[in-house]
This record gives sequence, C-alpha cells and structure tokens, in this order.
Amino acid sequence: MPRFGKEYKMFSKIVPSLELDVTDLLSDSPRECVVCGTLATHECAECFLGVLLSDSGLKQYCRPCNERVHSHHKRKDHRPAPLKVPEGFHATSGKIPRETLELFAVLSIETSHYVSFVKYGAEKGSWMFFDSMADRFGSEKGYNIPRVTLCPEVATYLAAPLSDLTNHNPRDMKGVAKRLFCDAYMYMYQSKRMALYK
Repeated sequence: MPRFGKEYKMFSKIVPSLELDVTDLLSDSPRECVVCGTLATHECAECFLGVLLSDSGLKQYCRPCNERVHSHHKRKDHRPAPLKVPEGFHATSGKIPRETLELFAVLSIETSHYVSFVKYGAEKGSWMFFDSMADRFGSEKGYNIPRVTLCPEVATYLAAPLSDLTNHNPRDMKGVAKRLFCDAYMYMYQSKRMALYK
C-alpha cells in the first residue's frame, strides 16, 4: 500500500477486498466473452483503452462478438489478439470457471516495526494478531517478547458493509482492528484450490 510510516499515508483508511477474481489476468486460461458470456477467443487492448467500452474492464470476445464489435467504423483499425484456450478444455456446461484468491494475511506498520494479521482457520472469525515486539525484557542487551492474540473483531469489521466501514471512525474500532485498516502495508492472498495445506 502507498505509505511510509507516519510521514506519508496516501489514504487514512483502506478496506481490503476479501476475495480477488484473477481469471482475466491469467494467461492460457479460459475466459468469458464480455458481451455474451461464452468462451472468449480474442482480446483487444485498444478496446480496453477506449472510453466507450472502458467500464467493463478487460476486453475479450468470442468469435462472433469480436467480429460484431470490430465492425464499427471507430474500431475497424483495432488488432484483436487470439487467446490461447487450454488443450482439452470444452465449455460444454456453458460456464467458464472463475479463479479467485482469498485474503489470508495483512502486514501492517505504524512506525518502527511490522505486525501481522493472519487468518488461521476456515471460519470467518478465525483471525489472529502477531506482534513480534509486543513487550521487552531488559534494556539495551535485552530482547523483545512476541505476542500472538486472537482478534475476531477484525472479521466483524471485514464482513461489515462498505458504507458502514467508510463512515466508521477508526478510533472507535474495537481491539487491534484499527491497525489493519489504518496501517496496512501489504495484503496477501491465496488460492484455496491450489493450496498445499488445507
């Protein structure tokens, strides 16, 4: 996230997405036509940059929709590139599989050291907070004492409607949740389907 300690924060609060759909970013992966929803065979970078069609994100089309979209006189000079469809993939059910990633950890920094929030189970409230320098024993030659605590309040805020979180004052947040929303530095996502450990 765009920040540097307390000196520079581009945003006072950031609400992370719990899930990212990365289907259209993967190469050699089946994709949906943005017009009709069938298997896409072409993508067009010029359409993506165009103002008229920019609302729906990346532009990939099936063969008939590609011809229809590019028959318009303003798009005749576009050069759609063919998409590689994986061998053995047949869209018989008509549904293109979506690849999603789930938020499982957040690394935060307020001033001098990092803390982390980690999802440790399948339940929505399964979040824990790790602070590697929660306490200190001794002076200069001493050592830091790390601490791990459960923080189910984080899940409550993450599940709240975006409008509620936007209007919520971070100082009023319970537990350590304020640090997740106001001091986030890095979000980490994983694919449940591709995970080595369940």
